[in-house]
Amino acid sequence: MLSRSTPTAPSPQDRSEPDHRTAGDPLREPRDTADVLALADRLFRWADARDWAGPDPYDGLTGPAGRLAVHRVLRQAVLQTVKRSPIDLRGILGIRPLRTATAAGTAAGACARLSASPVWQERAARLGRWTAGEQMSGRYAGLWRYEFDVQTRWAYYPASVPNLVATTFCADGCLDTGTLDVEAVRSLAHGLLEHLHNGVFFTYTPTSGTLVHNANLMGAALAARLARTGTLPGALADRLADAARGAVEVSLEDQRPAGSWPYGRGPRLDWVDGFHTGYVLLRLAQTGALLGLDVRTPLERGTDYYLRHLFDGPLPRYFADGRTRRDPNNDATAVRMAAWAAGQGFVGADFARSVLAAVVDRYPGLGTGTRAGGSHGNRALWESPRWSAAPLLDALTALGAALPGGPGSADPAGQRAAAA
Repeated sequence: MLSRSTPTAPSPQDRSEPDHRTAGDPLREPRDTADVLALADRLFRWADARDWAGPDPYDGLTGPAGRLAVHRVLRQAVLQTVKRSPIDLRGILGIRPLRTATAAGTAAGACARLSASPVWQERAARLGRWTAGEQMSGRYAGLWRYEFDVQTRWAYYPASVPNLVATTFCADGCLDTGTLDVEAVRSLAHGLLEHLHNGVFFTYTPTSGTLVHNANLMGAALAARLARTGTLPGALADRLADAARGAVEVSLEDQRPAGSWPYGRGPRLDWVDGFHTGYVLLRLAQTGALLGLDVRTPLERGTDYYLRHLFDGPLPRYFADGRTRRDPNNDATAVRMAAWAAGQGFVGADFARSVLAAVVDRYPGLGTGTRAGGSHGNRALWESPRWSAAPLLDALTALGAALPGGPGSADPAGQRAAAA
């Protein structure tokens, strides 16, 4: 377990007001709450100026070549080529910038933490309204989807169907900002149980039978949150709570003796990586808090494993005990996890600041002067709203709220205190 140390004393200025330095100004290493929230403001303005549109690591199938790839192997080849190429191929392949509901929902929830500031409150409400407007109707009413087809090693899901990850991030952002009316919340609850729960655990998509632990626990946390809204009929709330409890039990069964979770249950799904482990821990903590479940022991074991095996000092590892591999979502989730771990007493606030300082140099929206992704990285990956800007904004506002002298959690009813 990493040791805690004394956090830096905060300055007395208002921590939640925007930073008015220009985007090109260098920002010193973040040492206190004001620095962290200045970074959050700078990042928000960078993404907002682009209307939260940009590349995505999984947008390879949106271009003409991707639409012609009708076989699983071809789809995966196109998608991975676009994702991994050190040269951005999107212009050549006719892939246009995307504005995704998932990025907007994640950013809306991040802004809501600072809603004591009128500026941040307006930002949260605006993004929350847009995300709510993207809620699906028809067969999958109440849920959310990705705006692109996805082919992974274990599944194919087109843009026409919802998935649990998009639904969770979007729903949280809307619930944080109060942009869903009672009927929309009820539709979400019914859709979650009808299409993304198989009676035992929460599924990634309506047609998937594969247990993916981060998705399962995202579904559990969302179900638990909906069950506690106080606006749903009692029978529906009870069904949601029961489904959440059962899903937690399923994932706890697969926690390994050392404390880790595999990505999923099945062939070729046994790897352990940083950001999915972070999702598992954060959502397990959230579900336990909402439903009064005693999950402290698995949380402690999982967090100890995460801190020991998915960091090289303050620098996040992508795979457990692997060599350092920089990824914007993994780096951002590490900052988010460090903020959470500090709040839970697993580490000190100084570790959270050190993690942020270790990863901050590659995000173009922060204007640090370092080329995005480093000298050999795919710049488009670091410019992605969904994969880079929104997760980092979520991490920055969580860290800013957690540091001494910060504005404190502004999450509605404390529901997002442990959200991813």
